Amino acid sequence: MKHNRIPFPVKSLSVAVAFSAVTAAPVWVQASSLLEEVVVTAQKREQNLQDVPISISAFSGDALKEMGAESISDIGRATAGVEMNNESVTQPNYNVRGIQTDDFTVGSDPAVALYVDGVYAARGAGAEIPLEDVERIEILKGPQGTLFGRNATGGAIHYITKKPGDEAERSVNLSLGNYGKKKFSFSVNQPISDTVAARLSGTVNNRNGYLNNNNGPDLNDVDSQSVRAAIRWDASDNTEVIWRGEYSELSQNSGTVYTTTESVYAAGNVEGAYDLYGDVSLDETSLEERDLFGTSLEVNHEFESATFTSITAFRSMNVNFINDEDGSSDPSHYFASENIDDQDQFSQEFRLVGDWNDLKWTVGLAYSKEHVDHITEATATTSMLENFAIYNALLADPNALAGTPLQITGAQLGIDANSTEQEVAEVVNGVRSTLAGAGLEGLALSSFLFSAYAATPNPFNPASPFGALHIVSCGPTNAGDVAASAGAFAAIGGCMLPQIQARINNNPTWQESVRNTGTYESSALYTDFTYAVNDDMNLSAGLRYTYDEKSFTVQTGYNPANNLVTNILGQPLPLGVFFFNSGIDGGNVVQQYDEDWDALSGRLVLDYFFSQNAMVYGSVATGFKSGGFNSLSFGPGIEPTFDQEEVTNYEIGFKGDFLEGELRYNVAAYFYEYDNKQDLQLIGPANAIPSYNITTADAEGKGVDMELYWSVTDAFFLSANYSFLDTEITRYDVIFGERDQTGEPLANTPEHKFYIMGEYTIPVTDVGDLVLRADYNWVDDRIGQLRGEEIEDYFTVNARATLISSDDTWSVALWANNLTDEEDLLDYTGPGSAVGSHTVARRLPRMVGVDLGYRF
Repeated sequence: MKHNRIPFPVKSLSVAVAFSAVTAAPVWVQASSLLEEVVVTAQKREQNLQDVPISISAFSGDALKEMGAESISDIGRATAGVEMNNESVTQPNYNVRGIQTDDFTVGSDPAVALYVDGVYAARGAGAEIPLEDVERIEILKGPQGTLFGRNATGGAIHYITKKPGDEAERSVNLSLGNYGKKKFSFSVNQPISDTVAARLSGTVNNRNGYLNNNNGPDLNDVDSQSVRAAIRWDASDNTEVIWRGEYSELSQNSGTVYTTTESVYAAGNVEGAYDLYGDVSLDETSLEERDLFGTSLEVNHEFESATFTSITAFRSMNVNFINDEDGSSDPSHYFASENIDDQDQFSQEFRLVGDWNDLKWTVGLAYSKEHVDHITEATATTSMLENFAIYNALLADPNALAGTPLQITGAQLGIDANSTEQEVAEVVNGVRSTLAGAGLEGLALSSFLFSAYAATPNPFNPASPFGALHIVSCGPTNAGDVAASAGAFAAIGGCMLPQIQARINNNPTWQESVRNTGTYESSALYTDFTYAVNDDMNLSAGLRYTYDEKSFTVQTGYNPANNLVTNILGQPLPLGVFFFNSGIDGGNVVQQYDEDWDALSGRLVLDYFFSQNAMVYGSVATGFKSGGFNSLSFGPGIEPTFDQEEVTNYEIGFKGDFLEGELRYNVAAYFYEYDNKQDLQLIGPANAIPSYNITTADAEGKGVDMELYWSVTDAFFLSANYSFLDTEITRYDVIFGERDQTGEPLANTPEHKFYIMGEYTIPVTDVGDLVLRADYNWVDDRIGQLRGEEIEDYFTVNARATLISSDDTWSVALWANNLTDEEDLLDYTGPGSAVGSHTVARRLPRMVGVDLGYRF
């Protein structure tokens, strides 16, 4: 039987050669060797992908099934210039040509726009949906500000689900694999009348965790369920109405990070020596929970020379994400967080697409309104605060403890000014033990608080060099007067240390929280046209005006239970260290900010067809992402708002089909200027635990994306892609004296990336076809999200063998992902590094299984 496949990107030549050597057969299925036409809607109209002057990667539903893709991350590894390493559904990160947003809060917007059936998904946590029953996925690279609007500075990802059709269809699929994997999906398409058809699909996906946890359940499991429905009504010969609805829920112990600091690991509930890729031990179980609902009504009406489209949509989600931020079970490093989100959005778009002789045109109006409610809770202990203070002091000065009674020098600890943060973190527990043995536990925290209070102005005596120390009790007097007369050590040792030691020994829970709410409204007017200059040349131009209006609140304040010392009246002095800079208490008073941003974004494209099957294009395109708000900080040194970011991209590209349609080669070279890039950085003043703040920077990037698809024979298909990307930060906004990143590359942006895939189809007499497939993916090393940490290059090999019946009613597939069981890190990430426990996330180990499919 013939099985025509829409091609998709590929992995490594050496694997393909080896693959062909072991699977060659003398007789091949006489399938069509011509590459299929791929229809996309990147320009809001149906077009052959090869005719669109935009760098696009498109994946049909069949291609997704053949590659065994279960998430958008699986597609990212097969796409040039794209990184989507998302093991966390609720805090995903999409990186297109180095442009991304890593803000897990709600103060800013994504830099890569995600759409589901033409509906913008405002939060990344609400965009990860099952890939079953998807018609295709389009990945548009480069700014898409004209047709896709704001927040598409890096590009756009568009999920298009299958519409109800006129033929009855039913299918069921079952997948079983290691780690207890069990996945079941179904789809039903049913015509109801001559004008009405309905479609229903659903998925249940379960898998045990692959991280063995010595102190609780195994982690990074999967437990999700989803259902999707659609009804199509042909209201007239010229009018189509489509209602869509989806609901999904998940609750799984996933999104785990774990410590790479060996001394922290060893201090927990563990057995054996530390192994970067071995067991983990956490005292807080990671948890991802999400309920997602979406519905839309699409109306398409055909006029004589134009099509009118209206899309009205509503989406909402509730998310809860709990994480062990120190990634260990060391009680002296206990640090956990919980992020709770409640979000909903309404959107309306009107669009008119027309075709007048040599002019194709589009005009549209778009409006959206989003409500967000986000809570971040940070939980620690007073014992952890002492470890933080030791770490913070040694980072600032390896000889910080030389002046203490123990006279501990950096040389004795094996660290100096050139030591890395990881090397400093390794000595913290040892220093803590030494101080405790000498009866000086709490000394580092006392010194830290001495500096913090001294740096806070005294409202009654602004000229005092000891600031708010005058309100800290020291028996009959105050710590400020003691410091003035007897020196800092007298105030630290005599006033603060006894009180802090009592609190550390009691080791109460220390919990702080911040709540953000927001109402975001966006309105846009856009137009785009393509004019046929002659039979071979087209000129395209577009312009979009966007106006964003945002209202945002920050609500935070001291927890009365959080105190370490008393005032001169003997009353506890509440304190904040996570979300409160320079000792500022927000008092749980709502701080409201109202801002608006607007921008013009557009594109200018010239394309020329050398022949019917080959074209070259050049383009200039801009993208815009509105400004936003710092969500997690309160106090001096932090601006509540930050400016909008803009990208200008210059690109030349070539698309061509050769060898009578058997070979396809696409290439795009680009250069972009990135102004006011919004980055989430873990920074803060010297007298506070660093918190996440948005900094801004300018950057540049230049690169090349190449794709090759080749029907070598009627039965052998080969696909490959390669991307080169060189980025540089040209300006960095230093807030608290942190390291200037000017001249460095953008985070999580490999310079080289390569993918190749080979597929053979072999006839099996009286049964059907056996399809053998292997792919190889290699990604260069790169700087991680935590600056100073480099992620090594890695590769993965995947293999799949599928037997398809001759009548195409059933299929059986054996598969292995990460066939060689490579051990690789996903990223260095998380705020645990702020307290001396650096953490990482790990890639999936080898996964093997069998897929069964039946259509009737």
